[in-house]
Amino acid sequence: MARVVHYHHPQAENFSLKYSSASPADLLPRQTELDGATKLIGYPFDTPIYVLYEGDTEIEDAGDIDFDREWLSDRITELPREGQVVAFRLVELLEAAVDVREEDEFRLYKEFEPQKIRQALDHVSWGAALPQVAGEVMSNLILHHSLPNANHRTGIAMLQFYIESKDPEFNMPRTHVDDATWREWVDPYIVESKRLITVRRNNVRFKQIQELGVDLVERKDGIQIRLAEFDLDMHWREALSTYAGRHEEHCTEFAHSVLERADREDLLSQAGPTKQDFIEYLETGLVERDFREMF
Repeated sequence: MARVVHYHHPQAENFSLKYSSASPADLLPRQTELDGATKLIGYPFDTPIYVLYEGDTEIEDAGDIDFDREWLSDRITELPREGQVVAFRLVELLEAAVDVREEDEFRLYKEFEPQKIRQALDHVSWGAALPQVAGEVMSNLILHHSLPNANHRTGIAMLQFYIESKDPEFNMPRTHVDDATWREWVDPYIVESKRLITVRRNNVRFKQIQELGVDLVERKDGIQIRLAEFDLDMHWREALSTYAGRHEEHCTEFAHSVLERADREDLLSQAGPTKQDFIEYLETGLVERDFREMF
């Protein structure tokens, strides 16, 4: 039977795995080193192991979102114009996602970090083939994780907007959460994305618990990571680069699937719009768009 350890504490999902050991005594010094609150769990396997979790941030209700224009402007004034445009659209998408879903089902896990949007845009191969750029736009916005939630949903929306900036008549295949289409092909892409992201940030921790005999790490929402399927034996800096590359490839595959399902294979080999063209479309082409229809 597989030995499963939770990545997020099962009773407090804002606590995540930090250290593990075969002895709780080994983790006591670690508790004093950590700045945040901690929780210790013993897993009663044949050979027990112990996992120390640290709280990252307090989880807030979606009803606490209050991104008014003045508040947002104060936080993005140092960004270049393209970063400001993307930040405004991302916030509008987040607000639309919250509006569509029940607020008590939608949680805020971190602060909004608009400065990460500039970093995301700087890691895109502008001028390459359209599906590659669209995938990189989606991937890097997800990897840099600027929003307090819905980074995957808004990343998919930005992929859609990028394709539309090439052809405003593009008809995006349905990706709504509440239908069978989502479960059939969109959700598996997101689940694998979350696996890659989690391994990318935790390869050293996961290597340690694998050596303790753990087979699976389970994230919240029941997403399981089978450790044997991933190369964990590398420096954490190498893991950041390696798995960022795999994540970009994964999102580029998603872009290919989107174009194929939309019967737009004609766009697969075309060059993507420039960054300037994309930003201009975000600024002027979406003025009257109701983003709630996307969720």
